[in-house]
Amino acid sequence: MIGKLLKLAGWIGDAREWLMLLALAAIAAGFYVDARRVRADRDAWASWGGTVCAFAGSTTAAATVTVQTDKGPRKVDKARGQRCAEAVQDLAAFKAGSQAATAGLLADAAKQQESKAAADRAAATDDSAARRAAAAHMEEIDAQIRDDDRVDGNWFAGLNDLGGLR
Repeated sequence: MIGKLLKLAGWIGDAREWLMLLALAAIAAGFYVDARRVRADRDAWASWGGTVCAFAGSTTAAATVTVQTDKGPRKVDKARGQRCAEAVQDLAAFKAGSQAATAGLLADAAKQQESKAAADRAAATDDSAARRAAAAHMEEIDAQIRDDDRVDGNWFAGLNDLGGLR
């Protein structure tokens, strides 16, 4: 029995080495998969950055550009991606400025519309009062018509007032 236990202990010792090797292989495989994922993410972000730069009308390449200063033109080295970042910032500033200007124009238009609506309401109120007065005046003139159904100039003047011709 002791011999069998010693054999089992020997196999467990060998198995421990194999299990350790398998564990190391699994960890190495995990690192490999993680590195592949990191490379894929990096490539996706680089592609996205290139697309954004292309839409912004720039490139990610480093370059030397000439800028205008108070002392005249001067050459400046731009790091990789700096020109693209500046182009995107310019576009963002343009968008913000455009939205602010549009909001201001819309606010001014709303104020003008409100003042016009107030003027229209006042004019409609005045017109309504004039129509009521003209209708009341026409009723008075109709009441003054003689039995022979003859009308005079006052009746025609009231009719013109009622029709809005005066």
